[in-house]
Amino acid sequence: MAEESNALVPAEAARPPDPYEKRYMAGEGTVLYRDKHRAPWQLHAIFAAAMALHVSLALLAGGAAAGAIGIATGAPLLALVWILFAVLRVTVSEGHVNVQYGLFGPRIPIAAIEHAEVIQYDWKDFGGWGIRYSRHGEWMYNMPGDGGRAVRIVWHDARGKRRVTCVGSPHADELLRQIGHARKALPAAAARTALKPGDP
Repeated sequence: MAEESNALVPAEAARPPDPYEKRYMAGEGTVLYRDKHRAPWQLHAIFAAAMALHVSLALLAGGAAAGAIGIATGAPLLALVWILFAVLRVTVSEGHVNVQYGLFGPRIPIAAIEHAEVIQYDWKDFGGWGIRYSRHGEWMYNMPGDGGRAVRIVWHDARGKRRVTCVGSPHADELLRQIGHARKALPAAAARTALKPGDP
């Protein structure tokens, strides 16, 4: 059986970046992995129901004029939240693992990663889906449809504090594999120089 090559393979071969990823998630050097996990129809149904409920309550509470004001102020906010949390994006480049749920998520230096593994998790341990913080001090970025599988990344921030970030993914094995490729490709001195004080 032939050994797996350690050569870095650009993710563009599998899926080219969309405009958002090209602008905000380009990464450093070769981008090895790119995934865009979209919200399932059930999550869209919840947001649609919340929007309809907001509109109904605004009209019932204050009549047409006050209801229109309530709709004009509350509906755009709900729509913004809906848009932001409709996609969980993950990229792995030579320099970072970049996780973005809407506008939020960590940018984890590859050189700062101590350990990464695929885990099977129970969403109830994190109190649901979205951006969650467990009682064990671990952040979870997840969305329905990942089959309860995530990559658990243990890493150190610029101050040397140990962090744990879990990323739910229907492609957890491939995500872990590409993180491993990026770690193997690090220059020998990268671990010593990657986390200078004040680095993100």
